[in-house]
Amino acid sequence: MKHKKLTTGTLVALGLSIQSLYAVAIAETEKLSEPKEHSHMHHNHKANNKLSEGTCGSGMRMDMDGMVMHENIDNIPKDCAEISEEITLEIKAGVKYSEPYPGTVFGLDSHSWHVKPCARVTVKFTNEDEIRHQWMLHGLPRYLYPGGMFHIEANGETTKTGTFILPSSHYTYLVHCDIAQHMEKGMKAQLVVGKGRKDLSSIPGLTEPKFADTFPNKTSTAVSTFRSENIE
Repeated sequence: MKHKKLTTGTLVALGLSIQSLYAVAIAETEKLSEPKEHSHMHHNHKANNKLSEGTCGSGMRMDMDGMVMHENIDNIPKDCAEISEEITLEIKAGVKYSEPYPGTVFGLDSHSWHVKPCARVTVKFTNEDEIRHQWMLHGLPRYLYPGGMFHIEANGETTKTGTFILPSSHYTYLVHCDIAQHMEKGMKAQLVVGKGRKDLSSIPGLTEPKFADTFPNKTSTAVSTFRSENIE
């Protein structure tokens, strides 16, 4: 009997899930241990159904709404003397944002953002679809960000917020959703830092797709063939 090998991503996701469930179990145990004379004080308050957010090291946190990975709020990159600016990017994801771009299925309300080098960037990522989406940034210094990545994942119809600090380089970073086919179907963007570099390819509304879809018109051929066969 063959055994399937678990990937690193699967093991990380499993660890985060166990950590989150453990945090919830502890919270529920504490509630049950409350004295009865104290617990009645909460009867008039609206129940809070949001599960507690668990942490798993390396700037990672997770709850039922999604997760933030490799968050960095305080560690300034070694090539920055100080934070140049504090900026918040409010970003929305959803099928409706793909409508202006034929051939795409998923979309973002904006596909390019400009910030200063050494900026502290907070991303408020709202997913308006019923399926999960991601906002993943590549190319950050690996001594601060494992794998050079910052990552937000929001489950359907939720919002997640995370923060990272950029180095001093003028650069154009790739942003995308890493769920299978979401980038290929429209969820690709860029973060331009300072002067940046050249625009990335296949950014909806900004650059031409590297591998454009073709939609040949087969209808007219089929109709003419049908007519000729019937005339004969």
